[in-house]
Amino acid sequence: MSNNDAIADLVLRQEVPIAVKVVLLVVLLCATILFAFDERWGDSIRHLAAIPFQRFNWQSEQFLGNPVIRITSLLLSSLTIAAFIFAYNLGEHYNYENSSFIDFIKILVVVLLFSTVKFGFNYSYFRLHKSSGVGSQLTDFHFSINQILSLVLGTLLLVDVFYNRLHGNFFYFLVGIGSLFFLIRLYGTILLLQNNFRYPILTLFVYLCTVEIVPTLIVAKILFVNS
Repeated sequence: MSNNDAIADLVLRQEVPIAVKVVLLVVLLCATILFAFDERWGDSIRHLAAIPFQRFNWQSEQFLGNPVIRITSLLLSSLTIAAFIFAYNLGEHYNYENSSFIDFIKILVVVLLFSTVKFGFNYSYFRLHKSSGVGSQLTDFHFSINQILSLVLGTLLLVDVFYNRLHGNFFYFLVGIGSLFFLIRLYGTILLLQNNFRYPILTLFVYLCTVEIVPTLIVAKILFVNS
């Protein structure tokens, strides 16, 4: 079998709806286009992801508040999460047998709205506490972690869809990867706020529960427990 025949076999296998495969290829194309806008993407993500763990932030300051990085992260992470939900038929009322592009668009809109509302809440919260600089650092840290997770999750999702045909236990491995990234993000958030957010520990605890922990638990219940 030639290389072209092997690729065609992977793409055209019928065990996975063609809509799922096309969605993943569209996500891959969008990621390629988005990264083309910033030649220093790798350096910026590496420095921003290390913000909570740096003793001095002068290396990351040049990348803070970059609108291209933020928009890229928002779009890429939303596309990847929506593709993950779409591919594995997650959610209580979602019908896998009728998978269509309209379903994916609906999921994408919900994910984008959730991400945008969370970003707006973060911005307002730290502005209200007169800590816009800390809020900017935290936002860029979150966006960088989200981009790294999107790349890892998207790559593994491509493998599972086109090679494993969504068979086996690869899904649980991806959930484990996502959980690990969430813990890293949560630890980095705590570290950054402890060192820079000059408010009582109770304020920090309320923020973490309201913005990070509780929304994650609610989303996990909707996607996994009710699936």
